[in-house]
Formats: sequence, C-alpha cells, structure tokens
Amino acid sequence: MGLFDSFFGKTPKSNASESLKNKHYEASEKLMEEDLFWKIIQTTKDSSNGNFELQQEELANELRKLAPEQLILFDNSFRNLRGQANTWELWGAIYIIHGGCSDDSFTDFREWVIAQGKSFYNKIVSDPDSLAEMNADEIEEFDWEGFGYLPRLVFEELTNQKMPRAFQEKLETTGNKWEEDGDDLKHLLPKLFAKYSNTI
Repeated sequence: MGLFDSFFGKTPKSNASESLKNKHYEASEKLMEEDLFWKIIQTTKDSSNGNFELQQEELANELRKLAPEQLILFDNSFRNLRGQANTWELWGAIYIIHGGCSDDSFTDFREWVIAQGKSFYNKIVSDPDSLAEMNADEIEEFDWEGFGYLPRLVFEELTNQKMPRAFQEKLETTGNKWEEDGDDLKHLLPKLFAKYSNTI
C-alpha cells in the first residue's frame, strides 16, 4: 500500500470534484496567516492525544476543509518552518538522542517538531538542548515520516492535479557544524549529551 492509500484509502481522482479539477492553480510564494497555520496544527494535535499516526489522519481531515489555494499557502508555511529548523544544533540534538540520524530522518524529525505546535517548535528550534527536559519515551521511539507529504497529497485528492510550488525552502543546514568524532556535541548540547551519552 502506498503512502497515499495509507492516509486516504483511494486514488486522488476518485475524490476530485469537477469544479476543482477543471480550475488552474497558480503557484505562490506567500505563506499562510501564522495564527491560522498553527491553529490547524494545534487542532490536530489536541484531537490525536499524542498519537502521531492519528495526528497525520487528523491533519488530512483538516486540510480537506481548505480551498486548494489555501493548501498551497499551508504547504509554503510548513516548508518554511521546516527550513528554519534546518540547523546543525537541532540535527545534533536528535543525533545524540538516537545515536545517529540520517539527513532523511532529520527531515522527518523537523516535521514532527512542527506537529507539536507553535510553543514547542519555537522553544526547540531556539534551544535544541531543551529536548533533554522531555521524557525519553516521548522522543526515542518515533516513526516521523509522512506529515510533510500531506498538503501535496490532499491537494492532489481535491484537484487531481500536482500542487504548483514556487516557494523555495531553505535547504542548507546552518549554525555550528559539528563532527561526529570528538567533543563537538558534548560542548554544543551539554544537557542532551549528559543524558544520552551512552547512545553515541
């Protein structure tokens, strides 16, 4: 079963109304209004009771309520936040916790951080070492993949078209680059290193 089937249980074409299918959609570089974006995220988090897989289903349901033009803006905002979180410090944090982290897994992790809501996102991106305050069970065992695909998949479901994209996400990892060997992570993220040093 593909990713789309796992969330939607049908092909995009089956749920696309004629009015939406026949309309042309312009790419946009605009972002969704911030309060609305985070309201959608928080609604899905509250209704899923901490179950990330369920939260993805809830997000799909919330996104279906948006017009395709709004979905484009939501996707832009999501990718903007994901890009802002693309820092060596945050990558180092999840690297320490899991004893390693590929670039794909780091992308998934940043999407999970967004899914936790505005306050959590701002705190963790500004101070990744504060992840040490979380219970180990909340973050050690997670399958984060899927959240970032949903705006595009819902857009295809509603319109039977590929989502046009103009917004450019920040793909370069910025901040204090660390090396796997040596004491870089110990000095960069001392709380996490002290808590999880046995994993790396």
